[in-house]
Formats: sequence, C-alpha cells, structure tokens
Amino acid sequence: MKTVKKHKILLVDDDKDMCESLHDVLSLDSAYTVSYTTSPLNAIELSSEESFNLIIVDYKMPEMNGIDLLKRLKEITPNSTIFMLTAFISTELIEQAKKEGAAKVLSKFIWPDEILKHIKEAIG
Repeated sequence: MKTVKKHKILLVDDDKDMCESLHDVLSLDSAYTVSYTTSPLNAIELSSEESFNLIIVDYKMPEMNGIDLLKRLKEITPNSTIFMLTAFISTELIEQAKKEGAAKVLSKFIWPDEILKHIKEAIG
C-alpha cells in the first residue's frame, strides 16, 4: 500500500470567513492538511511549533501587516513557501513581498482553481 505524504498548509487572515472558505476549498484535495488562524501572532507561534510546506498570508491585518509577518516567518521557517493574498494588489507591494521572500503575491479575488494551480506548482 502506497502512503501519500500530505502537504501542510497554514492560512493566516484576520477575516475568518476568508480562512474558512479557503480552508474548505483546499481541504477538498486529499494531498493537503490545512490549518488556519486569524492572528498573525498565533501564526508565528504555530510556525515555531510545526513546519508547514506552504503558508498563505493576508497583507492587511490589524496586529501586523503581511510584509512584517512574512519577514518573521522567513526567519522562523526559511524552507516554507509563502504566498501573500491581498485585495490591495500593486506593483510596489508585489516587489516588496518578493524581495522579502514571497513566492507569489495573489489577488484575494482569485478563482479557487487558480489558487490550486499555484499551490500545485509550488509544493506539488
């Protein structure tokens, strides 16, 4: 019997509905184990305790913005792939996020099949 390795994904967005929607979409693929938190500070704690193949962070959050969270996560878990989701996409934000180590910067208004395509490209 072949064992399939599950890829661990962490979602970080202060909008709980967004987390739950994305969680539901990603959980349809049996290759992924998906967790989420609405707190960037909790995301830092979770990333310190376990490793994630992919972390998807929102840009605009009250406790800490996505760029600052991205910097912290890259220090804690340098091997994790990190995507940034934002409703406020701009060339400057994309450049800054990529400079800090984001693999992708995607619009929050992306279709579910599109985000799945980007995830499969990044982590399999």
